Amino acid sequence: MSTVEKKVLTNEEAMKVAAEVERLEAAVKQMKADLKTYVDQNGPLQAGDKIWNYSTTVSWDFDPQRLRELALNITVEGLNPWELLTLPAASIKKLGWDEAALLQYGNKKESKRFDSKKA
Repeated sequence: MSTVEKKVLTNEEAMKVAAEVERLEAAVKQMKADLKTYVDQNGPLQAGDKIWNYSTTVSWDFDPQRLRELALNITVEGLNPWELLTLPAASIKKLGWDEAALLQYGNKKESKRFDSKKA
């Protein structure tokens, strides 16, 4: 087990690190765009033990009425649809219910994500 010493930055050092992170992220974004162009023109690229190429992801979009029918059919099969389906945060927000109302049905989970936002 390795131990990594956490460095405490000064404000000036933190500003430089933040600027460098943004520069590197922009550089990575540009390099990925360049690789994508290469793959578009030449096909998959094997670089070391990795292959750069497109992969297919699958997602589903349901009409609300058809989603209701889906939930009913899951119930008909003897399953609880809510053990399979989830409510995304955006849908919960659309309900407009306050936290007290939501706490009657579930537990609130909070997590922290480290990122930057426009000031």
